[in-house]
Amino acid sequence: MCSTNCTHCLGATLLHMAILSMILNILLFFPAMQRVSIDKIPNEAWSFGGLLGSGVMILFPATVYLRMKKLDCYACIINLLCVKSLSNGNVALFSCVGILGSSYGLFMALFAIYKGPKCFVGGDSWEYPFHKGNYLVDLNYWKDCISPPHIIPWHLSIFIVQVLVSSAQLAICICTVMSGLLGSIFTSEKCPWSHKEAQTSQNLVMDSS
Repeated sequence: MCSTNCTHCLGATLLHMAILSMILNILLFFPAMQRVSIDKIPNEAWSFGGLLGSGVMILFPATVYLRMKKLDCYACIINLLCVKSLSNGNVALFSCVGILGSSYGLFMALFAIYKGPKCFVGGDSWEYPFHKGNYLVDLNYWKDCISPPHIIPWHLSIFIVQVLVSSAQLAICICTVMSGLLGSIFTSEKCPWSHKEAQTSQNLVMDSS
């Protein structure tokens, strides 16, 4: 059941990435690792792109994948073409939930990079001083953020990691949907070479008896 093995490995991967996404979202409540009042917390923290989208929603497919039979991950790499054992509609269904969640997390992360961080700009005002990603191409704009210190690298680091994580989650869920649909079409429960291995084992038993 080589595809089942692959799916179990992907479930463990999704679980760790979901936890990482939730941690990244929580860090947004502490800009540059500083405690601030609620009105100074960036809007991206309250949109829950990492906590809900690439976090909680990814736990659903991750749990389904993990419940599938455990085999070693090396075999899953060798047997990528064996999709027939993923005949469960549940796999495809919960993968779609993962696609929605990771897409939301990815969109929010990309938008946050484009928008820039919320920071103190003077006059007791916390705002979003950047427009249309101008701070990404001209570092002179960075001086518009007076505090917290290093808020721009902090902001970019969090959301670049989130983009990578959400993109990986999206790719995994899309591939698993395709694999699950193929498994529903082709009802065979074993890889083509598994039939050959089973026949060989049967012949050995018959010869020994």
